[in-house]
Amino acid sequence: MYAAGRLLANKLGLTLRSEPLDGFPGTQDFIEGQVLDTVKLNGADPIPEWPDVTRLEGHGYEIEHGFINSRYFMRDRDLIKSWLGGEPLMQPDTDAVLVNVRLKEFTSLGLALHPYYYQRVLERLEFKKLYLMTDDPENPYLDIFKKYSPELITGSGPEHFFKAIGFKRIVMSNSTFCWWFTFLSDAQEIFMPMLNGNRCGSWCMDSLPEIDLRLDLPGVTHVYNVPNDGPIRMCLSPTDSQIDELMSYGKYAHSYFLEPMT
Repeated sequence: MYAAGRLLANKLGLTLRSEPLDGFPGTQDFIEGQVLDTVKLNGADPIPEWPDVTRLEGHGYEIEHGFINSRYFMRDRDLIKSWLGGEPLMQPDTDAVLVNVRLKEFTSLGLALHPYYYQRVLERLEFKKLYLMTDDPENPYLDIFKKYSPELITGSGPEHFFKAIGFKRIVMSNSTFCWWFTFLSDAQEIFMPMLNGNRCGSWCMDSLPEIDLRLDLPGVTHVYNVPNDGPIRMCLSPTDSQIDELMSYGKYAHSYFLEPMT
């Protein structure tokens, strides 16, 4: 929400009224500009590409929740990174791998990713050290990583963020917090789960182009056919038309389709 609001204020010359984000010093900046009548702007509603905001002029905007399309932020990646401030709190070896696992409420909602995703991705990688970042470090789900003797990343949310941006290799979960620190990191190898089916909320590809978190960056691999861990639903396989669109997407990123679980 902060990034979307500050980008609009920056591009339209508007005042930004926002509470600073705890632990992110750059968000304490006061952005001064025009003060206009407020219009609510919902993150799920498609809006023009950021460089083309002419039809939005003449209004102020209340950002209701975060925008869930990477195209709104790609061209301003370095600018957004400068706003959040702070240096990486870790400088791991370049061959170390960071794995993020979102659990807690995701488990009860049937949104946690099946271990199969992490297992298959890690089988593709060669690395000396595995680091594990999660919001539920006592969850037995994490036993799947024991054979790698992972080092647990500890600390608050901002500490997680500034530790994560120092990694060069990241295996993501379906968490927008994870998406943001990965997007703003210097990672050169990224595996991102892409979901399908009506259970996936703001992380699925059913609503392209309004909902689309893919990153067309060198070293990014979008992983498809990722199942969930629970009895609620499994992610559906992409349709033929979706596969055609996926395979033609972007110039730099790669696609990897998980084989069906046996």
